[in-house]
This record gives sequence, C-alpha cells and structure tokens, in this order.
Amino acid sequence: MERRNFIGKTALGGMVVGSGVTGAGALAAQPGNGEVVVERSIPGKPHKGKVLAVVVDDSPLFCAGTCAKLINEGYTAYLIRTTNNDKSGDGSYGENVLKNEKENARIEEILGFKDVYEFYYRQHRLHSIPLVDIRFRMIFLFRYLKVDTVITYNPRGYGEENPDHTVTGQVVEEASWMAGIPTHLPEHFEAEGVSAQVVKERYYMAAQPGQEYNRVVDIGSVKDRKIQVLTELQSQGNGNMGSELRKKLSAEGKRIPMLGNDNDTANREFARNFLFDHYSTFDGIENYGVTSAERFFYIDKRNTDLESGIDAFINKNAVKL
Repeated sequence: MERRNFIGKTALGGMVVGSGVTGAGALAAQPGNGEVVVERSIPGKPHKGKVLAVVVDDSPLFCAGTCAKLINEGYTAYLIRTTNNDKSGDGSYGENVLKNEKENARIEEILGFKDVYEFYYRQHRLHSIPLVDIRFRMIFLFRYLKVDTVITYNPRGYGEENPDHTVTGQVVEEASWMAGIPTHLPEHFEAEGVSAQVVKERYYMAAQPGQEYNRVVDIGSVKDRKIQVLTELQSQGNGNMGSELRKKLSAEGKRIPMLGNDNDTANREFARNFLFDHYSTFDGIENYGVTSAERFFYIDKRNTDLESGIDAFINKNAVKL
C-alpha cells in the first residue's frame, strides 16, 4: 500500500537493561514511579524483526536519540505525524507545511526510519477532530505495520500546554490496546496481511519539566545523530539559531569562532553546544551514570500478570497424556 494513498483516502535506586543498567536518583514529586531503569545501548541487533512506531504531532524532537538507538539495535521504524505544522515557521500556512514536511523527510534519512506517514490535521486543532476518526486510522496503521513498540507523548503528562501532544498521546494509548482486539474494526482484515496486533511496549516521552518518568535512555552513543536532527529542525526546533546569531553578531562587528564561517557550521555547532544539552540533560542526570539521556514513562505489555500466572500454573501442574 502506498502511504500517500492511505493518508489521502526510590527514593534511591536504579536498575539497568541492555548491556548493563546502573544509576541512582531521587524522584521527588514523582510518587509511585518505583525504580528507575537506565536503558543503555546493546551491541548487535537484539531487536531485529520488531517494529517501532514513533507518533508525534510534529517531529521526534524529544526522542530522536532513543529512535536512533533502537533502530541501531534492529528495529524497523516508522514516523507517524498527526499534524501538518502549518503554524510552525515564518511563511504562509502552505509554505510552513511544505518546509516542515521536507525537514522531517531529512530526519527520516538521518535516523533511519523506513517511512513517514502524515495525517495532515491542522496544527493546534487536533482536539476539534472526532477522536474516534483519528483512533481508527491509528489502529489500521498499527495493524498494517505490525507495530510492537510505540513512542509518543504521555496522555496524562503534567504541565503539557500543547493540546496536540495530549490528543496524540491519548489516541496512541487507546489504539495500542484496541488494535489487538479482533472484534474491533474487523473490516481491516480484508486487506491482505492485516491482522490484529497488540502493541506490547510503550515509551511515553517526558516532554515537559515535572513529567513523571521511570526509564532513562542513555543516548551518548548516538549524540551526533541527535545533533543532526536538532540542526535540521529549523521551522519549529530552533535549528537555525546558530546562523541567526552569526548574522546578528556580524552586523555588530563581532563573531564567535565556534560558529565558523558559514551558516551550516553555525547551526551545527550551536545545536551541539546549546540545543543538545537543553533537550538531553536534566536535573539529577548524574545520579544515573549518564551524561546525556531522554526520559520516558515506560509501560510493558509483553506479559501480563494473568498470563504469567497461567504460565506458572501450567508449568507446575501440566502432565503428559
């Protein structure tokens, strides 16, 4: 199916996963989080055969490092954008939509996404669209792409002012569950290869200060990839601030050697020295034994308590016929 056809029609304590998880940190104002897991890069392709969907309203600004890490580890990944960013940029609505689409296409290449799906809803008007319509489209994509893992916004994130973030997170949460129920939208199964699909893992981004998290993903090994993404996001991610600063200083008869002699260098070095830390560090990060990271509230649906209990009962009581 062509994508365009679809779119148009513990106090203290830390635990590590990966090649080793270490860390400690106080989680004041985050009651109920439990132990914080530090997820580090894993050598090889441990996630080969698994599918990742990154669902955002605009761009993977808060999770680019984690995307790069998981793709390195074998995930086939897709970027799903719910809005068109018509208000992000300094041009007309149409010009902003096109510029943002081009920027995210380049990010697709930088991070290694297999494809980008655009829903093209108007920016900051997502709450005016019937949620059932957005949810049904999301369910179909999760089934069609056979998604195992999602990254999105926390639908209950503290301090979230952007309604598109809240709606996107809510729709993803509901679709992740409903996509695995065969009695929901059975007409989907008329399409070749489409079947019920349980989305087993969810990473909810801590996109605003104070939002809860129980997982810290070390992105030190993919730092340069995130810097590339930050540099590319010029319409709504400040990726052109370096060149703007260079231009301003030049008019005042000044220069900063770090910014180099051209706009590309200025943007890249500004992103490296200012934007990266802004989006990849947080208070108390040193307690987790990492220097750069992204935070998530992680939910694991791979094996429910009921399933574990049944498996344990079978292992203990089953006998051969």
